[in-house]
Amino acid sequence: MTIARIRAFGVRTAGLLAFLIAVGGTTNARQAPAVDAGAVFRVFLKNGTALPSYGESAEAGDRVVFTLLVISNAGGGDQQRSLQLMSLPASAVDLERTRRYADAIRLVHYAATRGELDYVAMTQEVQRAIAEVAAISDPKRRLEMAEQAKGRLVAWSKGTYGYRAVEVQELVRLFDEVISELRVAAGERQFSLDLHAGPTAVVEPLLAAPGAAESISLALAAAAASDSEDDRAAILKVAAAAAGNDPAADDLRARVARAVELEANATKAYEQLAVEIRVRAEAARKRGDLDALTAVLEFLRMRNDELGNQRPQVVRTLMSEVEAMLASARTYRAAVEHYAAVRVGLLAYERAVRPTMSGFDGLVPVFTAIRDLRYTAYERLERAGARLTDLLAALGALTPPPDLVDVQATLVSALRMADHACARRRLSVALRSQPIADEASSAAAGAMLLAAQAREQLVSRLYPPKIK
Repeated sequence: MTIARIRAFGVRTAGLLAFLIAVGGTTNARQAPAVDAGAVFRVFLKNGTALPSYGESAEAGDRVVFTLLVISNAGGGDQQRSLQLMSLPASAVDLERTRRYADAIRLVHYAATRGELDYVAMTQEVQRAIAEVAAISDPKRRLEMAEQAKGRLVAWSKGTYGYRAVEVQELVRLFDEVISELRVAAGERQFSLDLHAGPTAVVEPLLAAPGAAESISLALAAAAASDSEDDRAAILKVAAAAAGNDPAADDLRARVARAVELEANATKAYEQLAVEIRVRAEAARKRGDLDALTAVLEFLRMRNDELGNQRPQVVRTLMSEVEAMLASARTYRAAVEHYAAVRVGLLAYERAVRPTMSGFDGLVPVFTAIRDLRYTAYERLERAGARLTDLLAALGALTPPPDLVDVQATLVSALRMADHACARRRLSVALRSQPIADEASSAAAGAMLLAAQAREQLVSRLYPPKIK
């Protein structure tokens, strides 16, 4: 490090220390601002309306949840506070301004409580860091320690809502000058200035606590902004109670009464609309009428626009119901068209497979006797086995249409299981084995069950589909 750079570094660190001592010396003289006991958080709508919130709002997904504060005059100069939990769509809220306002309130409280003490501690820590930097001869170590000290300063400012932002900005600027000299001394040839290191001052001004009349007006604004019927009804109830307690609030009472009346009228109108939509949609669904269902959706949109879109939740529910009916009708229409295309093949297969199914039905008494472990002549079992072999051969010669492949597979399984039952029963007779007879009984029961299932499937496919 050259003599000129050493001198320049000494001048800059001396200037930084002098500034720290100067701002630190004004700390004791500075009086902490008083905390406004009436200050409340605000939720800013996109139109600029500042709704009073008891405590901070919370962002939950695409909603902003907060507790609306409503103030009323209770007589004798006293005021009452009513609280109503509500939520608004985030798209209706100025989120950035709402966050800035919350930071502004936190800053005021922080400044009035522990801000100055924390600031003194921070400046003292920076002074110690600068003294340590000046006492070290290794240029790279000096640079590392200076950058760490600046980082702690910036982090402190961000964590304290920008408290003493002007002084901290100046400290950061002086740090940047010192660090720049240290980088040159450390042999760094290329580096960039940190233009975003300084804190940003909070500039959102605090609003005075709303009075009773303003509070009730803001409650009406909150009700108008809400997209929840339940929230609106609850807010209007609180506003009506607040206006009713104030003998000088005739105009407000009239506004609240009008809002309540409009809300009741909207509720009635949407209830009637819901009944009409469901009746029309159900009738169209039963007919499978796609055009009529589409017309119902268009009517719902048109009527909702005429009513001012006052019940979005109700409309969303109705839209979902009608769209589900429309999807069902489309499925039904596609099934009908498909049936019309394959009907001839289905009927042809039924005629071809009918002898096989009748032949199986003719052997059911044998299968029933096997299942019930009743006596069956050996010769009868042999004839049944031979008949089943012929039926399997006849069924194997058939090619089912794609819609009846599963029916044929089930029927093949039934015939094979019946053949197995006859074979095991013959063996049980020859060996006089009860376990083998029990096995034959289970196979016979399964064969009859599969045959009944195949018949049920086949019959259901032969008729046109019905809308569900």
